[in-house]
Order: sequence, then C-alpha cells, then structure tokens
Amino acid sequence: MNDLNRMSNEDLERMIGEAESCIQEIRAEMERRQHQTQHEAIDSLELYLEQTDVRWSDVRKFFQQVLQELRR
Repeated sequence: MNDLNRMSNEDLERMIGEAESCIQEIRAEMERRQHQTQHEAIDSLELYLEQTDVRWSDVRKFFQQVLQELRR
C-alpha cells in the first residue's frame, strides 16, 4: 500500500476504474451461474415430474389389474 502514496491521482482513478470493472464482471458471472443453477433445477424438476407421471400410470394399471382380479 505504500506504493499508493507515490501514485498520481490519475493512476489511482485508473486503478479504481479497473477494480470496479472487475467487480462488475464478477457480479455478472455470479448472476449467470445463479441463473444456470436455477435452469438446471427446473430441468431436473421437469424430468422428475415426467418420471412421476409414468409411475402414477403404472400404479393406476396395477389397481386396474387388481380390480379385474377381484371381480372374477
């Protein structure tokens, strides 16, 4: 930090600008990752719901078979 004492105001302003730019890039990357994680979770949910539909249809078929057997 002692080097800061020797830097010109213009150099300090440039450093601040670069730091702010880096922070904006980091925030944008964090937001992109959060959106990606949300999209992946939604995609997984859709897959889970598709599997659930198949399972419920299997359960329904099972009970239909049971009812047919009981009626005999």
